[in-house]
Amino acid sequence: MTTRSRGREQQQSSRSKSARNKLDGSGERLPSEGYGKRKKTKLDGISRRVSSERSSKKGKSRQDWLEKKAKKINRGEEEDDGSCSSAVSSPLREPYMPDGTELSKPIDSAISDKYRDMQEEYYAKIARQMKMPTLFPHTPPNCLVNDPTLLHIREPARKVVLCAAQFVVGLSSSIDGEPLAWCSGFWMDLDSEKRTGTVVTTAHLICTKWASPDAWLCKDEYASDVKVTVHLRGGAVAKGCLLYHQKHYNLAFFRVKMDPSIQLPSYSDKVECAQDIFELGRDESAKLVIHHGRVEYSNPNIYERYHHMRIQGSHRDREYDNGGPVIDLDGKVVGMIDSCPEGSFIPSSVLLKCFHLWRNFGRIRRPHLGLKFSAISLLNPVQVEDILIEHKINEGLIVEEVSAGSPAERCGIRVGDVVECFDGKCVSTSVELENMLLSIVVNSGDGLNSDLDVEIQVYFPRRYLRRIKILTVNISEDGEFVARELV
Repeated sequence: MTTRSRGREQQQSSRSKSARNKLDGSGERLPSEGYGKRKKTKLDGISRRVSSERSSKKGKSRQDWLEKKAKKINRGEEEDDGSCSSAVSSPLREPYMPDGTELSKPIDSAISDKYRDMQEEYYAKIARQMKMPTLFPHTPPNCLVNDPTLLHIREPARKVVLCAAQFVVGLSSSIDGEPLAWCSGFWMDLDSEKRTGTVVTTAHLICTKWASPDAWLCKDEYASDVKVTVHLRGGAVAKGCLLYHQKHYNLAFFRVKMDPSIQLPSYSDKVECAQDIFELGRDESAKLVIHHGRVEYSNPNIYERYHHMRIQGSHRDREYDNGGPVIDLDGKVVGMIDSCPEGSFIPSSVLLKCFHLWRNFGRIRRPHLGLKFSAISLLNPVQVEDILIEHKINEGLIVEEVSAGSPAERCGIRVGDVVECFDGKCVSTSVELENMLLSIVVNSGDGLNSDLDVEIQVYFPRRYLRRIKILTVNISEDGEFVARELV
C-alpha cells in the first residue's frame, strides 16, 4: 500500500469516527455544541474517574438534551423540524444493585439513592405501559366474549359492532354539580360547515322526577337547564346543548361540537320477532357496552307505551345502554333502547318518522286516541284459538284501557273490544298503529289543527257486532294520558 493510499484511509477513518461521536444510540445527530469524551463513573463508591470541569458541563448539557428528547417521545410529539423521530423505545429492564454489593453491610448512600430513583422510574414506566390499549387487560366482559351460544355469529357480529361503535356516544347530566343520569346515544346528523352534529338519546337523561312506572300517567318531570356532557370515543368530551325533547316518545336531541369525520348510522325499518339484535352503549369510562338479545313475541306491558317492542332475555340493569342504538347483524340501526329492566326499544320505523317531523317542523306531534292496546297476534296461541273459535277473528288490537271521559269512551268503546281497521287499513300490531298515527301528521306537512277526525272499525265481542266509529282526537306533542276512571 502506498503512503498516499494509507493517508487517505486514515483520513476517512477519522471522519467516520467523528461522525459516530456526533450520533446518539438511535442514529440521530446530537446538537453540534461540543460534547467532550464521556468518562465512566462507577457507583460502588470505591474508585471514581472524575471528568474535567469542562467535560462535566458538556456531559450535563448533553444529558439535558436527551431528557428533553425522551419527554417528547413519551408525549408522542414530533421533532421541531416536523419530522417524526425514528428512535425506538429502549427495552424495559428492572434495576439491580452492582455486582459484589453485600446487602448485609451498609450501602453507600449515593448507590442506594440512585437505586431507589431507578426503581421509581421503572415502576412509573410499567404503569404508563399498562395504559396502552394493546396491553390493558381490564376490559369489561361482554356477550361476544362470554356467551358460548353466540359462537356461530361471533365473527360477523364482531365486525358490525365495531363498525357501529363509531356512532355510539355516552352522555351524562348534572344539576348544580350533582350527578343526575348516565345514558347512551348516537349521532343522527351533522353540519359540516358549522362543525356540529346532533345526538339523539332518551329523555331520561334530563328527567328530574320519575314519579310512576306507568308512562301513561304522564307524571315524569323534565328540566331543560341541566348540564349535559357528551362522552366520545377515545375519552374526549364535549358539551351537549338541548335542542328539543319529546315526552311521549321520551326522545331528546342535543347539538354537539364534533369531528367532521364521524360516521352516521344507516337504518332498517323492518324488525321481526326472534331476530338477533345487539344493544350498544358506553359506560362511564366511555368503553363500549355490548348486549345480545332477540326481539320477543310479546306485547308491551300495561305501563309501557304501545310503540315499544320487547327484548327477550334476563332482567338486568340497563343504566349504560339506555338511549343507545339497537343494531341487526347487518350493522343497521333497528331501534333505540328506551328501557325498563325487562328491556324494550323504539323501532326505527317510528324513530325515522319522529326524526322527519323534528327536522322539518321543529316538533313531533301525534293523534291521541285515549286507548291502550295489545295485539291478538302476539298473545298465547291457546288464547288466540279461543278468540278464533268464539268470534272468528285472529288479528286486531284488543282494547286494554279506555281513558275516562275520552272521545273513545263517549263512542261506546270498552275494555275487551277489538280495533280491526284504522282509516280503512287493517291493523295487527300496536307498532303498525303508531306508524299510521304518525303518517297522518307526516303526510299533512304538520298543517293539521289540534283536532282530527279518524275512522276506526271496531268489533264488539259482547254483542258480536262490527261497527265503524268516527273519533275526534287531539293532536299534540305532549305525552298521551290514559287512565281508567276509578269507581
